[in-house]
Amino acid sequence: MTFSEDVLTRAQPMMAAIMAHPFVQGIANGKVSDDTLNYYVEQDEHYLKDYLQVTALTLTKTDNADDIARLLETAQFVSNESKAHEVMLNITGHHVADWRRSPDTQLYTDHMYTSAYHGTYADAIAVLLPCAWSYGVIGSELVSQGANNEANPLKEWIEIYAPQAGDAIDYNAWRFDALERAVANFSDSQKEHVAQTFLKSLEMEWRFWEAAWQQTQWQFEF
Repeated sequence: MTFSEDVLTRAQPMMAAIMAHPFVQGIANGKVSDDTLNYYVEQDEHYLKDYLQVTALTLTKTDNADDIARLLETAQFVSNESKAHEVMLNITGHHVADWRRSPDTQLYTDHMYTSAYHGTYADAIAVLLPCAWSYGVIGSELVSQGANNEANPLKEWIEIYAPQAGDAIDYNAWRFDALERAVANFSDSQKEHVAQTFLKSLEMEWRFWEAAWQQTQWQFEF
C-alpha cells in the first residue's frame, strides 16, 4: 500500500461523516437555511484568502516546474471560487460584510500556516489537499445521486466542484502524486507526521461544515 492509499484509507470515516453531515445533505436536496449559507460564505471568504497565501508559500518549497505550474493553476481556481459563493448569495440576498472569523475558521487557518511555514513541502501539500479532495468527492457523489437536478437551487454549486469528464488534468490525482513524491525518502515517523497533517485538515473540513450548521461564534466579546 502506498502512502497516499494508506492516508485515504484512514480518511474514509471522516469523509463519510462529511457526506452524511446535514449541511451537505441539505445541499443535496436544495434545502439549507439562509443563515447557514451566509455564515458559510462569510467564513469561506476568510479561508480562501489564507488558502491562496499558503499556496503561495508552498510554491517556495519546491523546484519542480510541473508542480509549480499546477499550484499556480489551482490558485487560479481558488480565486475564481467566488462563483460558488454567488450561487449561495443569490439564494439568500446577502452581501459579504467581512464578518469576524469564527473559532473554527481561525483554528483551521492557523493549522495551515503552521504546517506550511514550519513544515516540509510534503506538509504544505498535505495541509492543503483535504479541501480540494473532499470538495471533489462531495461534487462527484452528489452528481452521481442526481442532486444536480433543475429543481435544486444549489445545482450550479454542486457542478462547480464535481470533476468534469473532459478535464485535461485531474488535479486531485496530481496532488496525491506530488504528496507521494514528497515523502518518498521520509522515515516512517516523518511520514506519520505528514499523515497527521492531512487528517487534521480533513477534520477541520468537517468542523467547517459543522460550524456553519451550528452558527458557532466566540463565547465572549473581545
